[in-house]
Amino acid sequence: MKTNLLLSAWLVLMSACVVTEFVTVSPKDKNYYSARHIEFSMDEQKINIFFKPSDKFTATSSTPPALRLPLDQPFLRIAQSTSKVKHKYGSFRFTEQVKNACAELTVSNINFSETTIVIRGDLCGNDFNMFLVADEPNTLQVRVRLEDTTYNRITLVQSSTADEQVFGMGEQFSHVNLRGERVPVWVQEQGIGRGDMPLTGFANTQMAGGGEFTTYAPMPFYISTFKKSFVLHHTTRSIFDFRYVHAIETEVWDNQFAATIHQMDNPLDLIENYTENTGRLPALPDWAYGTILGIQGGTQIVDNQINNLQKSGAPLSAIWIQDWCGKRETELGSQLRWYWQTDENRYPDFKNFCTKMNKKGIAVLGYVNPFLTADGELYDTATARGFFVKNNLGQPYIIETPDFDACLIDLTNSDAFEWLKNIIKTNMIGAGLSGWMADYGGGLPWDAVLHSGISAEEYHNRYPVEWARLNREAIEETGNEGKLAFFSRTAFTNSNQHATLYWAGNQTTYWQKNGGLASVVPALLSSGISGMSVNHAEVGGFSNLILDRDPELLIRSIELCAFTPIFRTYEGVFPDDNIQVYDTPELRTFYARFARIHETLQPYLKAQMQAATEKGYPIIRHLYLHYPDDKNTYKIKDEYLLGSDILVAPVVKKRTVDTEVYIPPGEWQHLFTGEVFSGGLRYKLDAPIGTPPVFIKTDSPWKEELNMWE
Repeated sequence: MKTNLLLSAWLVLMSACVVTEFVTVSPKDKNYYSARHIEFSMDEQKINIFFKPSDKFTATSSTPPALRLPLDQPFLRIAQSTSKVKHKYGSFRFTEQVKNACAELTVSNINFSETTIVIRGDLCGNDFNMFLVADEPNTLQVRVRLEDTTYNRITLVQSSTADEQVFGMGEQFSHVNLRGERVPVWVQEQGIGRGDMPLTGFANTQMAGGGEFTTYAPMPFYISTFKKSFVLHHTTRSIFDFRYVHAIETEVWDNQFAATIHQMDNPLDLIENYTENTGRLPALPDWAYGTILGIQGGTQIVDNQINNLQKSGAPLSAIWIQDWCGKRETELGSQLRWYWQTDENRYPDFKNFCTKMNKKGIAVLGYVNPFLTADGELYDTATARGFFVKNNLGQPYIIETPDFDACLIDLTNSDAFEWLKNIIKTNMIGAGLSGWMADYGGGLPWDAVLHSGISAEEYHNRYPVEWARLNREAIEETGNEGKLAFFSRTAFTNSNQHATLYWAGNQTTYWQKNGGLASVVPALLSSGISGMSVNHAEVGGFSNLILDRDPELLIRSIELCAFTPIFRTYEGVFPDDNIQVYDTPELRTFYARFARIHETLQPYLKAQMQAATEKGYPIIRHLYLHYPDDKNTYKIKDEYLLGSDILVAPVVKKRTVDTEVYIPPGEWQHLFTGEVFSGGLRYKLDAPIGTPPVFIKTDSPWKEELNMWE
C-alpha cells in the first residue's frame, strides 16, 4: 500500500512536468514497484528497470539497470523526414530533409500489470504509449506506438555512463568497441579504401570509396559491458549513436519502435540467446575445414596449378573456380560473366571435370549472384516474365555495376524466386558443384518498385536474408543438407536462419587500417559477436586498383587466415598482375606449410563448429567474451581467440618483425616457439615471417595435439 501511495504521488507530480526541464526528486519521492521478472524504480532523475535474478543472471546492488530512461532530457524524440538517396555500384549516400523534429515530452501516466509497465503521455502534441513487457526471465520488450503515423523517425534515448562499452552491430571493419561512434545500419558495399587515402579518393570518383561504417552486414544489435544486449526489430534504416558519455540513442526510420533487451552474466550467453531467436549456422561439409584454392582460367590452367601446389606438399580439399560461368575483361579488372550456365569453352564437359576432381578428394566450388546482365536466354526469360525489380515506370531497373549494367531479380516475386532457385539446382548443383560464393545482396535501389508492393526502403535490408534463403532451399530441396555449402558476404538480422557460412568481403591488397589487411580482424571479431559465427577472409585480399599485391602482405595474410575457420585463397581483381600463392617455389612451400598447419587444426575447428551450431558461439571470438571482467580486453581489435583455447595476434603492419600482444589471464604457450607466458600482461614479441604470435592455453586438452614446435 505504501508503494502505491508513493507511486500515485509521483504520477501526480509527473503529469505536470514537461520533461525538457531538469526534474528534481528528493529521496522521499523515490518509488518502487516489483513485477514478476522486473523491478521498477525512479531515482536520480531516471526511470530504472531491473531484472530479477534468474538462472542466467545474478543481480547485485551494483548491477546496472537493464533499461534506464532519463528524466532530465526527453527519452523519446520524433520527426518527419524525407530522404534523398544516391546509389551506385551498391553504395548509398543519404541526405536528410528533416521537418517537425520535436522532443517535447510529458509523462502523464504509468500503469502496471504483473509483467507490463505502460508509460503514457504527450510527445509533441501526440499521444504516445510506451510498453515495457517482461513476460520472460531476463527479457524486456520495448515498444513505442504513436497515434500520428505521419512521423517516420523515432529516437529512444537510454541513460548510460562512461563505463559502458559496446560491441557488435554486425560486421564492422574499422572498429570493434563502438563507444564514441555513430553507426548507421544499412546493407551496402564495404567500399574501396573506406577512408584510407589515396585509394578512397580514387574510388570516390565513382562513389565507391565508402567510409568507416559502410558494411555488407550491419546488424541492429549490440552487447554492452553492463551485461546486456539490445536488438532493434526493424528492417528499415536505423542509426545507433554511442558518442555521448551519458546516453545511447537509437533512431529508427519508422513510425513505430520495437526492441528487446536481455541481461545475462556471461556475454556468450547473450550471443546464445540472440542466435536462438535469429538462427544458427548448420554443420559444414568436410571440405570446408580444409584448404580451398582460388583458381581460374580454364581446365588446363587449373590442373597445372593444382599439380604444382600438391608437389610442394600443399593439401587441397576444394578449388574455388569463380569463372565457371565465363569472364569479361573491363577497365576495372577481370569481371565474371553474370550468366549462370557453364562456360564450356573454358571448362568443356564441366560435370565430368567436377567428377574427376571429386575422385581426387577435391570439391569444386563456383559463384552466383542475384543479377543478370543483358546477354543470353536467361536474361530474356526474366525480362519476358517480369522477374526483375522495376523502376517507377514499370521497366526493369538498370543497376550500375563496375563497367557494365545489370538487372536484379525481384525476390518478392515467388515465381522469380523459384525460377532462380531452380537455375542453381540445375546449372550448379546438377553440374557437380559442391558449393559456391553467393555474392551481393545489398544492391536493391532505394526507389525500386517490388512485385509484392512492399517498399524498397523496408525490404532493402531483408534482401540478403531472402537471398540466403533461396540458396539454402536449393541445397535442402536437392537432398544435400550438410553436403553442400555457400558463403555469403551480405547479411542482416535472421540471415543465420538460412546462411551456411560467411566471408568478410573485398579487402584491398594493401596494409591500410580501414580497408586493407588490418581491417580483417575487426571484421571477424564484430561479426562473431553479432551472431555470424563462421566467417573468414580471402587470403591476399581482392582490390588492387592502384598498386599490385605486396608479396609480404600475401605472406602475412596466409599466416592470419590459416588460423581462421576457412582457409581460402583469392587471386584478386587483377589476377594476372597480382603475386599468387602458386607463382614461385618459395611461395608454394610457404603456403603449403600453413595449409598443413590449418589441416592440423581441423579436429579443433570441428569442435568449435559444434558450439557454433548448438549455441551460436563464434569460432573467432573477442577476448571480452571469455574475460568480461578484464577491462584490458575492451579496446583490443588486432588479436582474437580461435575458440576458447587458441590466441592469435596476426602481424598486419608492413615490414614488421615484432609486435605487442596482450596475453589474457592464465598461462599460454607459444605454438611456434614453445615459450610460456603468464597472462594479464602485455608483451613485445618477435614475430618474424613464418612465426606469427599464436598461443595455446597450457591446460588445454588440445595442447599436445597442436604443439607445432616439436
